[in-house]
Amino acid sequence: MTVLRPFPPVPRSTTRSYATARTPGPTSRFYKTFTRPVAKVLLVAVFTYQVVYWAWVKLDADEHRRKTDAEIADLEARVTALDKARKADVETKDAAKPKKGWW
Repeated sequence: MTVLRPFPPVPRSTTRSYATARTPGPTSRFYKTFTRPVAKVLLVAVFTYQVVYWAWVKLDADEHRRKTDAEIADLEARVTALDKARKADVETKDAAKPKKGWW
């Protein structure tokens, strides 16, 4: 009895097929398509954040420096005024004292 085959036998491929040889899924296609643009956007966002943060820190430091310099100038002026007042007071007390001495 002969077996009738409706189709001729399919020749076997000489290459092996592995699980990774499938067509890419939607997720891998998305990442292959959008990896570079997403990376560029993230890089620009981080760079922009760093520039804005640096500018904010610089402005904050300048403001702090201005306040400190103003406070130091005020304190120096007060010290100078108190020193002049103390010297004037000492001079008036010295002038008011009668001099004791044999010469």
